Amino acid sequence: MSITATAAATAATPPAAFTPHPDAPLSGAARSVSESGLVAVVWVCFSIATLFAALRLIVRFRGNHFFLADDYWIMFAWMTLLTMAILQTLQMPSLWYLTYLRAGRIVPDQSTAHKTEQLTRWQFPIIKLFWTTLWSVKASFMTVFFRLVKPFPVIRRLWYCVAVIAALAYIGCWLSSALTCNPPSDYFKAGKCNSPREVWNQSFNVIYSTTVDVATDLMIMALPISILPSLKLDKRRKIGLGIAFSLGAIIITVAIVRMTQVIKPNSTDAVDLIGLAIWGAVETATAVIVGSLPPLKALLSRNLKKYHGSSRTKGSRYGTARTPQGLATHRSHGGGYGPNSESRTVMVAESIPLDAMHNQTGGGIYVQRSYQTTVEFDEASSREDDEVGIIKRDPQT
Repeated sequence: MSITATAAATAATPPAAFTPHPDAPLSGAARSVSESGLVAVVWVCFSIATLFAALRLIVRFRGNHFFLADDYWIMFAWMTLLTMAILQTLQMPSLWYLTYLRAGRIVPDQSTAHKTEQLTRWQFPIIKLFWTTLWSVKASFMTVFFRLVKPFPVIRRLWYCVAVIAALAYIGCWLSSALTCNPPSDYFKAGKCNSPREVWNQSFNVIYSTTVDVATDLMIMALPISILPSLKLDKRRKIGLGIAFSLGAIIITVAIVRMTQVIKPNSTDAVDLIGLAIWGAVETATAVIVGSLPPLKALLSRNLKKYHGSSRTKGSRYGTARTPQGLATHRSHGGGYGPNSESRTVMVAESIPLDAMHNQTGGGIYVQRSYQTTVEFDEASSREDDEVGIIKRDPQT
C-alpha cells in the first residue's frame, strides 16, 4: 500500500514561495499525540500483548510439557509484532518530518525527497508485518478449531474451504499493495504514484484489507459455533462455548474502528499516517491478546472447579466428623480402575438404635460399614482446552 506516495509527491514539488508556521495545526491523530507519545503507544501495546502471550505459553507448557501447533502460530505472531514495533520506532523521524512538512511547520529542502522515500521503505514492510501478525492469529484459531470440527465431516470440509479463502485473502493483500502504483517501482520514488487512480488505490487497499480481515474472522468463528446445536449440552454451557468461540469479534471491532480512523476521504492525503501507526499497533496487539485467551480461560475454569471441589470436600469432612465413632480411611492406587485412578476406603462406625418393641432405652448396636470410592483422572483431557474437551466428551461426536 503506497500510503506515503501522495505526501511524497507534494513534498517533492513545494510551492515557489513558502513560509513555515511552527505553530500550524496538525491534522488527524497527530493533533492528540506527540512523537514520544506514539512510541509509548507502540511499546505499551507490544508489552501487554507480550504479557498475555507469555502467560499462554507458560500455562500450556505446564499443562502439557510441550507446545501445540496453535502455540507456535502465536509465537510467530509475537515475533512479527516485535519486528513491526521496532520498525515503527525506527520510522518515527521520517514519519514526523513528513507530518510537520504537510502541516506547513517546516520548509522543504534538498533532503525532503530522500526522507519521504525513506518513509515509504519503512511503511512497506510494516504493513506486510501487520497483515502477517493478524493472519498468524487466524491460523492459531483455525488450528484449535480443527480439533473441534474434525468429527463432523461437513464442517471439516468447510474448514478446508475457509483455510483456502483466508490464504487467498492474505495473498490478495500483498498483491493489492504491490500493484498500487503503475509501474510498481514508482512506490519508492518521491513525486511518483500520485495520479487520481493511484491515490484511490491507497484508500481501496485499506478498505479491501479490512474487509477480508473481518470476513475471514467471521467465517473462522462460524465453524465451531455451527456445531453447538448438535451437542447434547445444557443451555448454560452452550452459551459459554459460544462466547469463547466469538472472541474474534473483539478483533473485528478494532479493525472496523481502525479503518474509519485512518481513511481521510475529504483530504488530499488518502490515509492518516499517524492514525495508521496507532491503530496498527492497537489491532495487532489486540489480535495477539485475543489469540492467547483460550488456554488462559481453560486455566481459570480448572481453578474454579478445583476451588468448588475443595469446598465440597471440606464440607463432607465436617459432616463425617460428627459421626459417633469417627472414621478411618485407606487410600490405594489402581485397584483395577486404571493407572490414573485413586481408590479410597472409608470405614464409618455408626449406632443403629433398637426399636421400641424391645423396650430398650439408650441402647443400640454399633455397626462398622466400609465404603469404597474411586476417582479417575483423565490426563489426556487436561492437555486440551476446555472447549475441545467438552465437545470430545459429547456423545454426538
